[in-house]
Formats: sequence, C-alpha cells, structure tokens
Amino acid sequence: MLAEIAERQGNLPEAEQHYRRALSLDPSDPYLLGAYADFLLDRRRTSEVVVLLQKNTRVDGLLLRYALALKHQGSAEAARHIDDLQSRFAAAVLRGDTVHRREQARFELHLRGDPAAALELARKNWEVQKEPADARVLLEAAIAGKAKAEAKPVLAWLKQTGLKDRTLQEIAAKLEGAE
Repeated sequence: MLAEIAERQGNLPEAEQHYRRALSLDPSDPYLLGAYADFLLDRRRTSEVVVLLQKNTRVDGLLLRYALALKHQGSAEAARHIDDLQSRFAAAVLRGDTVHRREQARFELHLRGDPAAALELARKNWEVQKEPADARVLLEAAIAGKAKAEAKPVLAWLKQTGLKDRTLQEIAAKLEGAE
C-alpha cells in the first residue's frame, strides 16, 4: 500500500523502495508481484519484469504482465504466452467467470490490439469494480477506441472521489485532449 500511495503521488524512488522492501518480506505474493510489475512496465523496465515473473506465470494476471514485457521486448516467445492467455480467458468465459475482466481488457488492448473488445470488457468491469487500475484500463481503452463518451463514468468518479493519482490524471488529460 505504501508503494502504491507513493506511486500515485509521483514519488517513484520512494515507491520503488517500498516495493522492494515488500518483496523482501513476501516474494511470492501475486498482488505485490503484479503491482510491482505494473510499476516496472510503466517505466519500460521490461527486462526486470521478465526476471520478476518468469517463474510466476500460473496466475493469469502475472502471465499477462509477463507477456506484455516480452511483447515490448519484441521477443518471439511472447506469441506462445499470448496464445496461452487467450485460451485461459476463453475457458473463463465458458465457465461464466467474470472476475478477470480488467486483465482481459488489458489483454485485448495491449496484446491483441482490439480497443473495441477492450472497451466493452473495461466498461463491464467498471460496473462492478472501481479501483484505480479499473479506471486506468477503461480510460486507456476509451482513448484507443476514440470513444471519449465511454470514459465519462470514470471521469465523474475521479472528480467525485478526489483521488490523487498522477498516472490517472495524465491519462484523463490525454482523453480530454482527444478528438
């Protein structure tokens, strides 16, 4: 939590210190691994993400981040993991499992390049789950899909809650400037 708060405030060195300290206490916590991987991905430190997650891909969210890092590196290995994720998400849909919509939206947006599918998933996810990461994927999908109106609920939520998050504020500003 301290790392995420520091990150939202834009204090990246402090955030990194907190992430590393937390990892020294529990290097296998999936939530922590995912949050730190996102921190690293945002800074284009993909090699570190690969090292962090290469043995932690059983959890869909961690495999997603691993595949994102590999794709950003231009690794041929990324395709295999993207296919694996596609199969996992398809199986979840068949089971009626909707708890991974945020991750599936990120998958559609950043790995499959389908902003319309990402936006639909992010919108449905937002109806039931409202965390900063959920806001982010919906804003990013709205920008990519040139669907500014779809982001209105998130923009209203940001205003209503007064959430201070530099990354979300930057993305929202991009959206406001979009045609």
